[in-house]
Amino acid sequence: MKLGPQVRIKTVAKWLPPTTESVDVAIAAGKLDNEEATAIGVTQLPVSEELSGPELAVSAGRQALEHAGWDAADLDLVIHNWIYHQGHDMWSPPHYVAHQLGARNATPYGLQQGCNAGVMAVQQAGLRLLVEDVDRVLVTTGDRFCPPGIDRWCSDYSLVFGDAGTAALLHRGDGGPDEFSLLSLATSTESEFEEMLRGEDEFSPSPMTHSPYINLRRPKKAYLAAGGKEKFDRLSQENIAEAFRLALSEAEIEPDDPRIRALVLPRLGNSLLDVVYGRLAEQLPKAEVLRFGGQTGHLGCGDFLANLADVHAHDVLGPDDIAVVVGGGAAFTWMCAVLQAPVD
Repeated sequence: MKLGPQVRIKTVAKWLPPTTESVDVAIAAGKLDNEEATAIGVTQLPVSEELSGPELAVSAGRQALEHAGWDAADLDLVIHNWIYHQGHDMWSPPHYVAHQLGARNATPYGLQQGCNAGVMAVQQAGLRLLVEDVDRVLVTTGDRFCPPGIDRWCSDYSLVFGDAGTAALLHRGDGGPDEFSLLSLATSTESEFEEMLRGEDEFSPSPMTHSPYINLRRPKKAYLAAGGKEKFDRLSQENIAEAFRLALSEAEIEPDDPRIRALVLPRLGNSLLDVVYGRLAEQLPKAEVLRFGGQTGHLGCGDFLANLADVHAHDVLGPDDIAVVVGGGAAFTWMCAVLQAPVD
């Protein structure tokens, strides 16, 4: 989807809880062995001892609004996203985020797209801005991956989960400073891989029927044992390559453009990143490959916005420079976004 320089990201915020848990603690508890820890490449995870996922999102949203100097009452749309329990059953976290921030004139809603939800929300915000039925949009994510429902260190293969809230403010530009222009955003999908998170399990009447905590390793193991690994590795690489090609084409950017300063990868384990995204670096000879997850782990659908916040915080881009940000969400959709630091 071609968005062009008129879709602007005013600011992006990442809010991490102050408490952390070291990988050494997980190894000592037998949740990871040394080989797994090395393959994942994470030294610690942010751990929320009190705040729920929606509360983490509100913290990030407040930070973004304060930095931008925006009044929440001027927001037209609030899109909140999550992948894990939000603290209450059959309840609307997006409305909570809007309520707590004072976005009384905004329509709140959520997107359920797994770990891709954050970037898909940005895509939806961009579409609404292009058709000019909204002027200011807030996108938030928030998750707290705590027991007993999940084990942040061993509920999945090749990644571990950190707690965080993220937020981004999008608009069409008002002549003031913005952190990014969103030039394009492309996706590619293989919906057959929904089976990877279902495996041989029967449909259940309630959560936690098949195990006492969310164990994504069990259905994945069954799927891969049935011969799915080679197919998944091959189609993952093909799909991310297609999303990459389409995003650059829609942004009218060539891979060897010297303005491309960074290729930003999702916050997954290093071994998984090498398999799925490793070949992209060869196509961007002038770009630095950035992996920001060493001290956060995977932030669920917060990876995309957290990566943008770190690109800005580390001054990766100068005026007119470009970052290519890639990622994916289980079941399975891959994405590629092309963002530029505005000259003005």
